[in-house]
Amino acid sequence: MSIIFWGTPDFAVPSLKILHNLGLVAVVVTQPDKPAGRGKKLVASPVKDFCLANNIKTLEPVKLDQAFIDSIKKYLPASFVVVAYGKIIPQVVLDLSELNAINVHPSILPELRGPSPIQTAILRGFEQTGVSLMQLDKKMDHGPILGQIQVKIQPDENYLQLAERLSVIGSQILDDKIQDYLAGHLTPLPQADEQATFCQMIDKADGQIDWSKSAQEINNMIRAFNPWPSAYAKLADIDIKFFAAKVVDKELSAGKIAIEKDSLYIGTGDKSLEILELQPAGKKKMKTAEFIRGYQKFLV
Repeated sequence: MSIIFWGTPDFAVPSLKILHNLGLVAVVVTQPDKPAGRGKKLVASPVKDFCLANNIKTLEPVKLDQAFIDSIKKYLPASFVVVAYGKIIPQVVLDLSELNAINVHPSILPELRGPSPIQTAILRGFEQTGVSLMQLDKKMDHGPILGQIQVKIQPDENYLQLAERLSVIGSQILDDKIQDYLAGHLTPLPQADEQATFCQMIDKADGQIDWSKSAQEINNMIRAFNPWPSAYAKLADIDIKFFAAKVVDKELSAGKIAIEKDSLYIGTGDKSLEILELQPAGKKKMKTAEFIRGYQKFLV
């Protein structure tokens, strides 16, 4: 009835909290501190921060090699729970798990197997997504399902907001299922492989806006890529990141700018986008009215 938890970002924290409150966590494996910000100061992962605040032992391997295997063996026997660890865990390591390792994946599998299911669901304009609790096997996001919860995606919901919601739902599935799983009372159900769809790793270049696309496609980009890599483009030679917008019935040619009082509109391949929040290069994120006050003379 002991668990080794694997996780790194904010998404993993609610699940870790549930397992810790149940008294199941023997040790946590998380990625090492990484440099961040202009000063490149080393910053701990959100999971490590939670562990430090709650006196939970952590392992922070650079490589999942034999030295790591030797260090983790002292916590065995235990079963692995993986929530957004951020690296592929080799099979030789997964084989150390007493029961099959399980994973919280933020989609309704077999839909959107891969590394970016939340962003991709928004990008593709899905109305629904969800969370799956699954057993890990040798193929990516392929293992049998132990539980799923489906949720509606709100029309204006961005990546950060949806990820936060799904992280809580993932922890609820664990809370509901983990004790039965450890006791051998759950029957895993195989995925329907013929219905599988996939998503790819997000790259910075994916955020570049093509104004000839539809307003809804571009708005989906802005929502999906908030905060990283952000949807971005040049307006009058100013590099801009866009963080919130809405589709409006205004006739403007693709890429054409219109300013009306405190409102900024940009034409697309069909309708237009009203920009609500943006960030000029080298400046802080701001609402449109503030941007217009500082930059209108460059735009008209």
